[in-house]
Amino acid sequence: MLTMGHLVSLLMIVYTKKENILAGLPRDPGKARYDDAKAEFEAAYVVCLVCFVFDMVGILTGTSLFFPKANLLQIICHFAGGVLVSSMIAQSWQYQYIWLVVAFCNVPTALCEIAILVAIFVLKIVVF
Repeated sequence: MLTMGHLVSLLMIVYTKKENILAGLPRDPGKARYDDAKAEFEAAYVVCLVCFVFDMVGILTGTSLFFPKANLLQIICHFAGGVLVSSMIAQSWQYQYIWLVVAFCNVPTALCEIAILVAIFVLKIVVF
């Protein structure tokens, strides 16, 4: 549930993208600077979505179901990520803050899922 809530809030940030970008730029940024900021925001957004793909693969296949520490990491990171992204939407935070959400809430869970998938299907050190 927390993963889906975080994903929904991330999908909703598209609607406030312009406000978040303008909050992180000077009053009259110019087209080139705005386009650079927009590209940076979209890059962070894509990285988030790629991380969610790995999370969803782990959840839907059930490979990480019996790993309590991985589940605890998922719960903590997705709760924090959902709260932070929702606050970013509601309060029009600067667009640069999405990188913090990616670094602390999306990447750790994706790396954990990737490690579990590799341990099960590639190294075969965990029986599934």
